[in-house]
Order: sequence, then C-alpha cells, then structure tokens
Amino acid sequence: MEKITTNVEKFYESINLIPDHRYKSWEHCYNFFKSIKSKEPSKTELDLAQLHLGFYLASWGMYRGSSFILQKDYTVFKDTIKEILSKEYLPLWDIEENLDKKEQLNSLFIDLYSKLEDKLKRIRDSVKSHPDLEGAEKRYLNKIEDVSPTLTTKILLGIIGCIPAYDRFFIAGLETEKLQKKFNPKKSFIQMIDFYTKNKEELDNLSAKFKGYPLMKILDMYFWVEGYKKLEKV
Repeated sequence: MEKITTNVEKFYESINLIPDHRYKSWEHCYNFFKSIKSKEPSKTELDLAQLHLGFYLASWGMYRGSSFILQKDYTVFKDTIKEILSKEYLPLWDIEENLDKKEQLNSLFIDLYSKLEDKLKRIRDSVKSHPDLEGAEKRYLNKIEDVSPTLTTKILLGIIGCIPAYDRFFIAGLETEKLQKKFNPKKSFIQMIDFYTKNKEELDNLSAKFKGYPLMKILDMYFWVEGYKKLEKV
C-alpha cells in the first residue's frame, strides 16, 4: 500500500475509533458551511456558523492562552465568515473540478487569504487596545501572538477546505517530502496542487473512498501523520 494511503487511512481510522473525537469537529464545521455556501445565510444560520467555527478552532488547539481570539466570544467571526462566503470564492470549494484553472484559483486564494488575514489583524488590534484592561491582564496581552498562518489556514480548512492547516506536524510532514515548509500565500496553494497532480491516481482513489473530504483535507491528513511520525518518532 502506498504511503499516502497508509497515512490517510491511519488518521481517519484513529478519529473514528471514538465517535465524539475532538478532530470530528472539523467534519461538523465543514459540512455546516458547505450546506450554506451558495446562499445568503439567515441570522440563525450565521449564528450557528460562528459557533461551529469557534468550537472547531478550540478543539484544534487555537484558543491557547497566547491567542487573541481567546479574549473574544464566538460572534467576533461574523464579518470573517461573511467575507469567506462571498460568491466570488465559490470555485475554491471545488478545486478538483477546476484544476484546469490553477492560476485563477491561486489568484482567488491569495485574495481571500489577504482579506482574512486583514480581518484577523483587526480583531487582534482591538484586543491589544482594549481600554478597560488593567494590571496583570494588560501585561498578559502584551504577549499575545500575531496573526499566524496556522490560525488563518485552519479557518480556511474548516470553512472551505481549500488549504491544509499549517501547524507544526503538517509542516514537519512537508519536510519529509522536501517541499517548502514556510507558508507563503502566493506559493503554498500551488505547491499543494502540484503535489496532487504528481500523485493524482492515489489521491483520487482516496477522494472516492472518503466522500465528503475535499482534496486539501486529504492532503492535510497525509502530511499531518507524516509529520507526527517524524516529530514523535513513532
């Protein structure tokens, strides 16, 4: 069995051994957004969308103490979600169907990433400049992290599934394939598409097996397990 298939099946089987595994929150989040992607969400749907995104990010480790989103409730994601659900980004939901337009997809991705990063920076700045914070809490906020590619790509993976999540295990996995590990919005999307093209037959078989999992999520699973094995020496 090929290495990609082995890793993806290992990841999938490990989270499905436990019906309510924390990593299943990606499925709940992605499937909810997929159900509302082609319409203007109602007030109730938008509220649920924010809750899904917030819980997914929390269960995937993005609400640690140094994270600026920890200082906000789930409604802080409203404008971010509205931007990502803009109709102009619909092609990014179906990357496999639009591979003949790779460069156009990349331009869309760069534009979306830039807008998402800008919105997250505004959230971070609003936390840092909060006028009512005093003493230890204010000193603590001085340690708050910048907007990271890890947070930004996890949001995109959870909503559209158009890029893997660039966390430390995924990045270590890229190293094993001698791929560029530093996230670059102008190059990383294309790098993933090129990796897919190189391994198309095997990845298409996995897509057929794991229906509902977009291409980038399957790549996320492969590289994450590869990186985990490297860093944990499994």
